[in-house]
Amino acid sequence: MKRNKTFLTVLTMLFLQWSSAVFAEEQTIQSPQQDVETITRELLSTLEKNIDGYKKDSDAFIVEVDRQLSPVVAFDSIARGVMGKYSRRAKPEQVEQFSSVFKNSLISFYGKALLKLDDTRLTIEKVDAVPEAVLSDYKAGKARLVPVDMTVRTSSGIVAISYSMVHDDGRWKLRNIIVDGINIGIQFRNQFADAMSKHNNVQYVVDHWAEIMKGNAAAEDKK
Repeated sequence: MKRNKTFLTVLTMLFLQWSSAVFAEEQTIQSPQQDVETITRELLSTLEKNIDGYKKDSDAFIVEVDRQLSPVVAFDSIARGVMGKYSRRAKPEQVEQFSSVFKNSLISFYGKALLKLDDTRLTIEKVDAVPEAVLSDYKAGKARLVPVDMTVRTSSGIVAISYSMVHDDGRWKLRNIIVDGINIGIQFRNQFADAMSKHNNVQYVVDHWAEIMKGNAAAEDKK
């Protein structure tokens, strides 16, 4: 239970760090490392100062999270990855619906989870520089993502974070997160696949995704 709480805390806090990311449109793609560190520090400071107010008005907090995250997280791309092979079976309108459902359920779930946690203080230990070779491969189209590695300290210890970034519309966007070796994108994809194995109906899984997420979260909390 303690490990699950730490995992959820780190995932929620650092997922939200993309909320205030604004990058100028440039011909040359710069490394995301410094932006990641700056934005993370600023957001953690904001949360510490305003967490009491957020807890008193959770609906307003969810709206704010939505407003801030929408421009800087590649929700459509993440949603297609979560659907995996089933995105090819689905109709275009089902993929579009799932993208919207996935985004709304994820923002609501993690926003509310954050407000319930007491362990909201994180300290950045280190942000690793992105090797020039990695960035060059990305610019040349030889790599789909740019990883940005970070270590943070919580009340429970050190946690390793790896962000998978894509550069789109003149800014870096979050595509995936790995927390202490746990690949969040793969976890969601497994949840979708498990639901499809059980129900064998894309529309059913899309329509009930919020409940599926809640059910899996409840099961994890019991472990």
